[in-house]
Amino acid sequence: MFKLLFENLEKKITRISAQDYEPALFSFEWLLVLISWVYKAGAGLRLQMYQTGLLKSRQLPCFVISIGNIMAGGAGKTPMAIYLAKLLKKMGKNPVVISRGYKGTFGTGAKIVGDGKTVFLSADTAGDEPYMMAKKKMFPVVVGKDRYTAGKLAIKELNPDVIILDDGFQHLKLKRDINILLFDHDRPLGNERMLPAGRLRETPAMSKSPVHAIISTRSPEKTDADQKMDNRQTLELLERYSDIPCFKSFHTPFLFKLILSDEKSSEYPKKTRDLKNFDILKGRKAILFSGIANNKAFAADVRKLGCNIVDHLEFKDHFIYKNSDIRMIQKKTSSLNADMVVTTEKDWVKIEHDIEWNVDVAVIGINIKFQNPTQFESFLKTQLKP
Repeated sequence: MFKLLFENLEKKITRISAQDYEPALFSFEWLLVLISWVYKAGAGLRLQMYQTGLLKSRQLPCFVISIGNIMAGGAGKTPMAIYLAKLLKKMGKNPVVISRGYKGTFGTGAKIVGDGKTVFLSADTAGDEPYMMAKKKMFPVVVGKDRYTAGKLAIKELNPDVIILDDGFQHLKLKRDINILLFDHDRPLGNERMLPAGRLRETPAMSKSPVHAIISTRSPEKTDADQKMDNRQTLELLERYSDIPCFKSFHTPFLFKLILSDEKSSEYPKKTRDLKNFDILKGRKAILFSGIANNKAFAADVRKLGCNIVDHLEFKDHFIYKNSDIRMIQKKTSSLNADMVVTTEKDWVKIEHDIEWNVDVAVIGINIKFQNPTQFESFLKTQLKP
């Protein structure tokens, strides 16, 4: 009973925090705003304590890059960490990605999820995002709530020359050499309220001093003549961070996996992962399911690919699927006469792969593309110089 009440309350807060609103006096929204003021005061005090040295940050004997944001979820931190790790490898570096391992059951301390060749932990143990990265077998991944402890393990066992912190901006216990801050292009500050009344972890004013680069994610691919059409929040942010290098990036979907109901699953090789592979989605009557920070963005991407979405089953971010959830999805598929199921790569890694589907299943992944990739690479090379 208490679990159900908590889940309903969590859903209500999540829904409200994503909206623009003016709270009526003594309403539930008004209470959330009061709590957000307390949260803001606490976040500001914590930051000040680190800035004045009352709280100490520890340093690793390795170059550290943090990728983070000031909004709770949804800016594309993990796809950006993957992009950065691949770029660093191309530059001859040996990167290791460190993640908090949210929702993972690995416990205290730190663990190696994968060493770039072998995956050692499951999605349940490591958390969905670290496991998803480790499954690519392109670079090592370590999990640990204390990133300093995780960093020490990485240095001891994996010998990195660069450590990437996935969602490390607020983890002030660990010093970093580069802070990269991500903002979603369409709604970079949400409703501009702090948690739990909104989605802000801190304000732009709090975050400005330690930032070395800004990246606008999910930017529309427009011509230079259309840049003036950016929304108000984005333009104001660019003005606030005018003295900091700013880059535009795009989220490009690719077909990660296709499971045909009458054949064995097929994983597409890298060289064929482009939009032409989405022909199989065009005109199909599909059920979507996703448990990510921005479910609506996923649905919009699938709709652009020509898919006829008959229903979208939305779960909360990092949702752990049970057999009953899968049965519910399959029942929905049958009742609505859908001929395809579409989900995300992040959701797929948490699902038992021996499930029998009576329709085709398409798994969509996300790649990062920069408006000017050579400019970002030059920035990175400059920062990495001793």
